[in-house]
Amino acid sequence: MQINVKPLTHWIIYKGYRVRFKQRNPAQVTGVLTTAAGEVEFSYNPTTKVVILPDSSIAINDYGWEIDKASTNE
Repeated sequence: MQINVKPLTHWIIYKGYRVRFKQRNPAQVTGVLTTAAGEVEFSYNPTTKVVILPDSSIAINDYGWEIDKASTNE
C-alpha cells in the first residue's frame, strides 16, 4: 500500500523546511524537520492530514495549505 505524503510534502516546501523521514506506514509518518530554529521531530497522519509537532497540531488540505492550527501549550 502506498502512503500519500503529497500534502505533507507540499506543506514542507511552503514552509521552507527540509525533511528526513524515519518511518512511513498507513497510520503514521514520522521524521525530523530542519527549520530555521533547528531540528524538530514530527508525526503526520495521512488519513486526517494532521501534522503533529511538539507544541502544536496543524491540519492541512490536499494541497498542503494550513486549515487549522492548535497549540498544545495552552
